[in-house]
Order: sequence, then structure tokens, then C-alpha cells
Amino acid sequence: MADLVDTSEYTSAPAVSVPVEYNRRDLILYSLGIGSNDPRFVYENNPGFAAFPTYPISLTFKGDSFDVLSFPPKVMSEFPQAALPGVRGFLDAEKYIEKIAELPKDGAKLNLVGRTAGVHKKGKNGLVEQEFTIVDDDGKEYYRMISGAMMVGASGFKDSGKSHSKDAKPPQSAPTSTFENSTGEHQANLFRLSGDYNPLHVDPQSAKMFGFDKPILHGLCSLGIVSRGLLDNLAVGDQKRFKSLQLRFASPVMPGQTLSTEVWAESPTEFIFQTKVKETGKVCVSNGRFVLNPEAKL
Repeated sequence: MADLVDTSEYTSAPAVSVPVEYNRRDLILYSLGIGSNDPRFVYENNPGFAAFPTYPISLTFKGDSFDVLSFPPKVMSEFPQAALPGVRGFLDAEKYIEKIAELPKDGAKLNLVGRTAGVHKKGKNGLVEQEFTIVDDDGKEYYRMISGAMMVGASGFKDSGKSHSKDAKPPQSAPTSTFENSTGEHQANLFRLSGDYNPLHVDPQSAKMFGFDKPILHGLCSLGIVSRGLLDNLAVGDQKRFKSLQLRFASPVMPGQTLSTEVWAESPTEFIFQTKVKETGKVCVSNGRFVLNPEAKL
């Protein structure tokens, strides 16, 4: 029997820091890409103008570029995935986004600091989790993020590091609220301008190579749309109340489909959720947990 591959070289490697940058136009483009028409996120002269709270996940693709990018973009190569035996491909699996401080609303030059936190067996596949923080040159922390990638077919390796993956299963009871968000036929064409230029989402030939009849919506676009629905329905769209979000990508969404999100309130500030494609009834976002900051007292 062959020796198992030691993956600790990945999880013990030091963190890497790369520059990232955005401006007000980037913030507006992202908000439009997730279907927002809220002037707080799409109009720079609104008194409450701010970054939509899930925007920073796009910086892991965009880096500091203001142009279209090849895929995978250069910034992703700075944080290489663990090379596991038997991998047939990888899928974006899990995301966690936690806001520590408000992003500067007029744009900023910041640093994306990241490392591989864990490599673990997950059924017949491998789950590789990467930790990221967004900080300024003085060390002020703005966001913490965790990105989990499913390495399809990975085997023959030793687990290493730690796992942040936590279950958030809906209870058996009826949801406390349900809401819907539509997606546009050309949603992916706009969302890609925030940094994820994977041709899978716009090019029919690329989609067929991945086994899809037509291009699918970005998982990060679904994440943004669902987050917008949660914020609108649970916090009247007040981005200052956003604390954290976790979710898993369960199945693809096609542009033009409607997302139906079911929410179970665990407390006034903590919620479990899952999202289904209305047209098919299939769960597309699972293991969702949404946490708000308490309402400010007058």
C-alpha cells in the first residue's frame, strides 16, 4: 500500500500578503452585479453610501487590477491550492465572511493576507480551506474570510491543519420567514466585472466542457444575491448590522432563475437559512448561517 501524502507542508506554510485595491466604481459595479438598486450601495452621492458587506470576497479574484483578467487570475496563484493525489477537478464549496470594521467607502489600497488552514477528507473528496484577512498597512483588520474548495476525487493523503467547516442544518419546524430574489438572464455578464472572469459563466463552449448545457451563474453572485435578500428582509438593508455569513454551494443556478430563501430565527441576531431554485425546488445554497450586529440603541 502506497504511503499517504503528507499535507502538513501546506498547512504549516507562512501566510502570504498581496496588495488589493478598489474604488467607488468597483463598489457600485459589485452591487449592481448582485441585483441591488438600493441607493446606499449604487449611488456614490447618497449620504449612506457604503460597500455592500460581501464585496471583499471579490478581492480574492480582483487583486489590485482595474482591467479584465485571465482566469485563474494572478492573485489566486499567490495562494496555491494543495496538490492532492487523484484530483479530477475542484469546486468552490464553502464561504465564510466576517466583517470586523467598515471598508473605506471612497476606495482603498489594502492587503489580502492568506494561508492554507486545513486539508481534510470529505467523503470521497478532499476539502481544502484557506484563511484570509484584509488589513491596511498599519495592521488594522477589516474582514476575515474562509474559502473552502472541494477537491473532487482526492485520495491517498493525510489530514492536516484545522477545519472551520461547521454544519448549520435547518430545523424540522416551518421557516420563520421566506423571501424570493430573481436573477437576470445577463446577470453573469455584469457580475464578472467584479473580478471572477471564469469563462464557465459566459461562454457556452466552456460551459459544455464542464458538463453544463449553458453557462451557470457565479456561486459568488448567488452568495451576494442571497446576502442582499437576508440583509433587506432581516435588517432593512442596513449594512452596518452585517456581522457574518457562512454557506455552502449545493448546486448550480442558471441565470434567470428565482432564488427562494427559507430562514429560521435562532435569536434576534442569529439565523439559519437555505436557498432553493424556485423553478426546480432544488437546494442551491445550504448550511447557511447569518449573524447580525444588535440594533443600535438610541
